[in-house]
Amino acid sequence: MDFSKLLGFVAFICFSISMTASFPIGQFNLRVNLTRRSEEGLNSTERLRGAVERSKRRMNMIEAFVKQQITGQLDAETPIRVGNGEFLMSVAVGTPSVSFEAIVDTGSDLIWTQCMPCKNCYDQPTPIFDPSKSSTYSRVPCTNSFCDALESFKTGCNPDCTFDYTYGTGETRGDLAYESFSIGDGSGSMVEGIAFGCGHDNKGRGFSQGGGLVGLGRGPLSLISQLGSKVDNKFSYCLLPITDSPSQTSPLIFGDGDSLSGANTIPLIKNSVNPSFWYIPVTGITLNGKPLNIPSGTFDLQSNGNGGMIIDSGTTITYLIEAAYNPLREAIQSAVDVAPVESSSGDLCYQTSDNVALPSLTFNFKGGVNYDLPPENVFIPQSGDLLCLAMGASSGISIFGNIQQQNFYILYDNAQNRLSFKPTKCDSL
Repeated sequence: MDFSKLLGFVAFICFSISMTASFPIGQFNLRVNLTRRSEEGLNSTERLRGAVERSKRRMNMIEAFVKQQITGQLDAETPIRVGNGEFLMSVAVGTPSVSFEAIVDTGSDLIWTQCMPCKNCYDQPTPIFDPSKSSTYSRVPCTNSFCDALESFKTGCNPDCTFDYTYGTGETRGDLAYESFSIGDGSGSMVEGIAFGCGHDNKGRGFSQGGGLVGLGRGPLSLISQLGSKVDNKFSYCLLPITDSPSQTSPLIFGDGDSLSGANTIPLIKNSVNPSFWYIPVTGITLNGKPLNIPSGTFDLQSNGNGGMIIDSGTTITYLIEAAYNPLREAIQSAVDVAPVESSSGDLCYQTSDNVALPSLTFNFKGGVNYDLPPENVFIPQSGDLLCLAMGASSGISIFGNIQQQNFYILYDNAQNRLSFKPTKCDSL
């Protein structure tokens, strides 16, 4: 396996959207529904535990990928696996359209689906797309800039552009092509000329819940980049709490979305080594209004592309590098007047029967902007009467997870290179 092609940050998001083929620039808004992943037959505690375990695997993949991008080498002992992510959505492709469940990944760019004929295709719950039956399918030539955007994932010209995307223990290989997409069940109007991967050789743990992937990273092949000015280069979401019923949906909006008057805004940071990630400028953390003893520059993005903190909807809990996590853990223990209990459910857990008074936690951003976390975004219920810290330690990169984002309206503005957020009751939108 050519590990220079390693990619592995998968977040499942299920949505249904309809679009028109042409848009007034900056005037188009598109609302979709996100459904949090739910395994059948599990109670809420078991679903939450599964989400945290997937979060650990995803964090390991991101760390391994960052290391590989910086060094050009992969540690054979690095535990890399395809993560299952947390949300599910539906997409339709071709003319006539074929609907399938899609994986949306905020940490990668390529849009792809399984295609006939299959050399290897995993089972998916909907029919596999057959490009020979679509009147709008065409191949992307090797001279096209989209082919160049594949970079190390480009495998050649036969005679057109081909790719091989590797996701840890899984991969997709096929042809880069243009096609019409309707994000939803196919009942809406189609968007023509979307560059995507038509995968004829697909394998990997975790893909079977969907028939492909939609990248929402920052690179030119991602959906948000290809829609561009049609949606004002913006998308936003408001995630319901993980403890809510899995049948409830969270809104995802392409375009300006709802009004964010009174929102806080921070600059996004671009990383030329890992350009798909959304980096945020964290300067520190305060607990009960007191700054933690975290060394200055702990969250800075380093010149070699290492470090920094990304915001990611596909990672369940937040991960902090040890220089930040250890002081946080110690400060929480000092602030809570009861002893923690040992548990396999988390690194720092308390029994609710002890009437625990939980501390307030704030992430501090560049420019004096604060992100105040309510207790339910810091501690999550686990087995029995336990509350466990929804954060963990990492070694190379910090990740702002989706539990910390729940009941916040979060707007990504790729053109203006900024992110806005506002506390919001997401079930009221």
